[in-house]
Amino acid sequence: MRISTLLLLAFATTAGAQQPTPAPVTVDPTMRPAAPVPQNWPPGAPAPLADASAPPIAPITAPSDVRRVPAIDVISTVPTDAGAATAAATNAPGTPVKHVSPPPPVNLFSGTDSTLTAREAANVATAKRWVDGPRDAARELAAPGSNGTVMFRFGATMPTIVCAPLYVCDIAFAPGEVVNTVQAGDPVRWKITPATSGVAPAMVTHAVVKPSDIGLTTNLLVTTDRRTYSLKLVSRKDDYMPSVAFSYPEDEAAQWAAIAQQRAEHRAATVIPETGQSLATLDFGYRVSGDKPVWRPQRVYTDGVKTYVQFPRAMQADESPALVAIGADKKEQMVNYRLSGNAYVVDKVLDRAMLVSGVGRKQVRVDIDRTGER
Repeated sequence: MRISTLLLLAFATTAGAQQPTPAPVTVDPTMRPAAPVPQNWPPGAPAPLADASAPPIAPITAPSDVRRVPAIDVISTVPTDAGAATAAATNAPGTPVKHVSPPPPVNLFSGTDSTLTAREAANVATAKRWVDGPRDAARELAAPGSNGTVMFRFGATMPTIVCAPLYVCDIAFAPGEVVNTVQAGDPVRWKITPATSGVAPAMVTHAVVKPSDIGLTTNLLVTTDRRTYSLKLVSRKDDYMPSVAFSYPEDEAAQWAAIAQQRAEHRAATVIPETGQSLATLDFGYRVSGDKPVWRPQRVYTDGVKTYVQFPRAMQADESPALVAIGADKKEQMVNYRLSGNAYVVDKVLDRAMLVSGVGRKQVRVDIDRTGER
């Protein structure tokens, strides 16, 4: 027993020498011990009953900053079957889906159309043939003009002008033509604005056309101080006519008539109407003197080969005088001549001649002398 007691004392002394002595703990008198979190959170809730078999209740912490958004019903405009499939694929399970059918189409017209008589239907068919164009459509196709302009022949058919949104179509009228009114069948979705180019009196008036959507069809009526235009407007996505103009058959006819009038005036000023001879090739260097009967010549001229003695149209056939040439020896000579219209055509160039009518004291004489002045 003595030996055992000594061994235990030795072991205890050795263990105490190996472990360090803990440092003393200093307590701050201002600090308070943390109070336990009450288990009845939020305040006012009844305290839970003690249950030995229940697991310990974890402390309830303060709410976090995560905001909760209430669920919102999804409205689908797809029909019922397709809407259910779409909701199942795109929405979480259990999310309520409301299926809304598309609104019915708006009926802009009444359900009953007017009934046409046979005569009215025939008249409508006549108008439709003009709107659609003649059967020989190739003959009435628009022609290309300068600067890419599409040229329509006015009055041949109803022109169709194709426009596109975000682009402008330019309709040019005749130079100097004044536009009075512009009426569009659909003024809401078609914008028609005026423009001008050039200066008076050849100023050109333009109608700038812009549709607001594709798939639109309407008509356009334009009245001017010269004519009335009836046009068809069609809108497409990518197709459009940048510039449109017209050719006018009546203006072309007037231009040809003006040219013919100019030629007639030039002919009257430079050509003898009775013979068609050009005045530029004729020599009018003759002097007419003597008596003044009703048949006194209006003019005498030569073309270098023949001599022409022109009488008034009022000269009667029984009043026609005799033509006698006078030679260099001042003797009378017979010459060959003939009556052509109201003129004597002599088969030589006369230097001197005389026209004689009657005999004795009633004789009437008119002398013709060549002066050499043209």
